[in-house]
Amino acid sequence: MGEVQIRSKYKKGGAVSYGFAFEIANVGGKRKWFTKYGFKSKKEAKQAGEVAQQNYENFGQVVSKDEISYSDFIDYWLENDCAIDLKPVTVSKYEKMSNLLLKPNLGKYKLKSITKEILQTFLTEMYDKGYSYNSLTVIKGLLTKSFNFAVDNHYVNYSPALRLKIPKNRIPKVPTRSAPHTYIPKEYMEKIFERFPENSSSYLPLKLAYECGLRLGEVFALCWEDVDFVNKVIRINRQVQWYEDKERKLEEIIKKNGTAECGNGFWYFAPPKYKSYRVVEISDELANILTNARDRQLKARDYYGIFYKNYYAANPLYFDGTKPERECGINKISDDDSGYHINLICIRENGTYVSPRTMQHVSRVIKKEIFPDFDFHSLRHTHASMLLEAGAEQKYIQTRLGHSNLKITIDVYEHTTENLRSRGRAVVNKLYN
Repeated sequence: MGEVQIRSKYKKGGAVSYGFAFEIANVGGKRKWFTKYGFKSKKEAKQAGEVAQQNYENFGQVVSKDEISYSDFIDYWLENDCAIDLKPVTVSKYEKMSNLLLKPNLGKYKLKSITKEILQTFLTEMYDKGYSYNSLTVIKGLLTKSFNFAVDNHYVNYSPALRLKIPKNRIPKVPTRSAPHTYIPKEYMEKIFERFPENSSSYLPLKLAYECGLRLGEVFALCWEDVDFVNKVIRINRQVQWYEDKERKLEEIIKKNGTAECGNGFWYFAPPKYKSYRVVEISDELANILTNARDRQLKARDYYGIFYKNYYAANPLYFDGTKPERECGINKISDDDSGYHINLICIRENGTYVSPRTMQHVSRVIKKEIFPDFDFHSLRHTHASMLLEAGAEQKYIQTRLGHSNLKITIDVYEHTTENLRSRGRAVVNKLYN
């Protein structure tokens, strides 16, 4: 039996996490190691490592099935089931939800001791804390899938997650958490565009969200090929999302800082939310603004020459709907010129990518200086509200904004402006007075 090795690594903020590693069976003639971090001291890591190694030698498992905690089992499930069948971005979402909710609330229990009553109480408590029905559905799904895996692999004889119920008629102790749907009056939008004028790198993202109702990720995924200047439409073919690469080394993080691969991950193209591929009509004014922006970018490319920043996609982009983004998997954006060159719309003068995260700073400025209730998504709400005020059909608004169903359009936007309510009162007075 080889010796348990103690290791350490730095977390965000400079804190040290200790871990252990020991050699397990070779695979294909190559040495393999089992590694686990998350311990506060070398002593704690060594003790846990010795127990894990003993279990592996005796039972072929790092932790015995009778003793494993739900917290450790989640890690095992994510690594040995989810990581095999699911996309990395989905696994990352599962990990975040598990670390945020499942482990703190259920991780202390032994897997075999968890009952349906414990899980149902947990779901009800989350409901009482104001978690939305959609969030609770995701939580319930994680519980069901993890315990199905436990049953299939003989950790438990039956699943306590069967037929769990999400409260519906019960009144929660805390109102359901939901983002406020803020309407931004025209006079404030004028001030916003005065603060971030046309020569600002933040102007186009704000303008596209305000005049087209696009989502944040959709705005920053736009390429010039998505714009049809003849017919004056924009085709929404994709969005950008962030992939957190936990294995990225420190030197790579430093090297890539400030690029499309900055920090501990990278941006990539993905299908739009709800797979809402669509065509959005644009005004003559916006078409002219985009034309001018494209001309400036072409001149800047000539001016900067070899110093102009270019970006590439791992897989080719499609602009006519023949091959949706979902068929390309994680379509990474990088400066690796072995990929497919892309012409992003939201870039700075020297070609560097303006990522969605820049809007966090823009939002702080607008909140402080102009409109305290501002957030980027409110531009989308404002656009929908203005369409309603102008008399646009709800079905048209649903299609334009890419809502999954008409109910979302009605529920979210129908009450957002006083102008719309005033119009309704005027109609009633006209009918009955």
